[in-house]
Amino acid sequence: MEHEEKKQDIQQHRRDAFTLLGVAHFNYNSIVRCRNRIEQAVSDREEKTMAEVSEIIEKVSSIATDSVKIAKFAEELVKKNPKLASSLEFMLGVELQEKARREENAN
Repeated sequence: MEHEEKKQDIQQHRRDAFTLLGVAHFNYNSIVRCRNRIEQAVSDREEKTMAEVSEIIEKVSSIATDSVKIAKFAEELVKKNPKLASSLEFMLGVELQEKARREENAN
């Protein structure tokens, strides 16, 4: 009798192990699919952002050779959205410093 109980006990443990293996496999695949969806969403957002940035740069580049238009643009930007103007000033300063540092390190 004892031998039969141990045999059933072992069978139960095997079923439990296979069940847990299936659950682990399902969870792993769920995590991988979720991570792929997040990476795709980030990639799509980055692509959209780069398209918008390229469009803005193209529009601003059209006035790049006219200092009066640049001055008017800066004046209007400060007047209508001073927070954006301040943020742009800071970020442009940081990017210019970083560019200078990279060029210095390249030499």
